[in-house]
Amino acid sequence: MDVKLDSLIEKIKKEGIEEAQSSADEIVKEARKKATKIVEDAKKEAEKVVDDGKRKVDQFKATAEADLQQAARNAELLLKEKFTALFDAVFKREVGEKLSADFMKDVILKIVDSWAKDANAEVVLNDKDKKALETVLFKGVKEDAKKGVTLKVSPDVANGFRIGVKGSDVYYDFSDDAIAAVLKSLINPNLKAILDK
Repeated sequence: MDVKLDSLIEKIKKEGIEEAQSSADEIVKEARKKATKIVEDAKKEAEKVVDDGKRKVDQFKATAEADLQQAARNAELLLKEKFTALFDAVFKREVGEKLSADFMKDVILKIVDSWAKDANAEVVLNDKDKKALETVLFKGVKEDAKKGVTLKVSPDVANGFRIGVKGSDVYYDFSDDAIAAVLKSLINPNLKAILDK
């Protein structure tokens, strides 16, 4: 009986060990599957993070390049605008300096002689030029010529003058703004071509 009992115990041990070994193998196998799945999922997540990062970097790069191009364009336009404004200011100043009282007198008398002979001419100019022009224009001019020309001050005229028939809306504009605009319209296409290069 001892032998049967020993063999039964041996058999139970063997079956228990085999079953335990089988369970352990199954647990290890299941753990390996789970570990493999975790590693695969981690790799997929890492690839997704890397792809998202690359996409965001590409998007940031494209945005940065577009912003740089726009900034360069804005700087170019601002430079053109500043250069043109400087050119205009110098041009207007030079024209204004050439519009002396003697020059204006000659132009006014020629216009009055040919255009406004039979009508009263009205000359619109600034206060400073009016005083200077009164001195040279009416000096030595006949009294009836004085009656035909009226000088009128306007804050709209910085330098030069406008002349027209009194009571009419038609006039010749010899202000620094008008002369500079006419001359600039002749020069600006060339200046624009230079700036566009």
